[in-house]
Amino acid sequence: MVAFIQAMACFPEVQKKAQAEIDKVVGPNRLPTLNDEPNLPYIRAMIKETLRWMPTTLTGAVPHATTKDDEYMGYFIPKGASVMLNVWAIHMDEKRHPNPREFRPERYEGDDLNASDSAANPDASKRDHFTFGSGRRICQGMHVAERSLFLGMSRMLWAFNITQKIRDGKPVPIDPDKLTQGFVCMPDTFECDIKPRDANRARLIRDDWQKAKKEYIDPATQQLKDTVTLDTMSFE
Repeated sequence: MVAFIQAMACFPEVQKKAQAEIDKVVGPNRLPTLNDEPNLPYIRAMIKETLRWMPTTLTGAVPHATTKDDEYMGYFIPKGASVMLNVWAIHMDEKRHPNPREFRPERYEGDDLNASDSAANPDASKRDHFTFGSGRRICQGMHVAERSLFLGMSRMLWAFNITQKIRDGKPVPIDPDKLTQGFVCMPDTFECDIKPRDANRARLIRDDWQKAKKEYIDPATQQLKDTVTLDTMSFE
């Protein structure tokens, strides 16, 4: 989500195209829901492009190991050898993704597969991205992640404009290649402006926040309630 916000600040033309799709399908008087997903293909493509453009684990989630001797492109790989998935190298491959540091959801135009179905393709060259890993240890939570990203991205774009910070009349530069260090990484600290698109959307966001506080926040402790029944877990 941090990478998505950064991309929207750096690529305003993408943001405008996504907002136009949301406005056409959803309108100004309600937030997007999961029921809108089939009718928002550009948002789905944006999710894929965000996961490609800024993978959180540059060398895969965990190391893999070979179960038997193998050979790849002339390299002998013995049984039990540790193998790292170089996600960054795959995602930034010019042959696979021309101009890879350009945020362009159009790369996935016509790609209707979710991450799980795409990962099941035996032809690895047809995969959408490798952020969730690969093989038998691939992330089992990718379905939840995709749905969470859809709701987060579509609702932020429905409600807000994300722009570069202006200081002394000039935009504050953002370096999308400056990342945090460590096993799991993300864009390093950057500045941007996030403002409501109009007063009606701001009101609806505030109303929903009050409903959420009443449903999920314990007023005595101001913490999340210990238990939440499944029938109340609605984003509607």
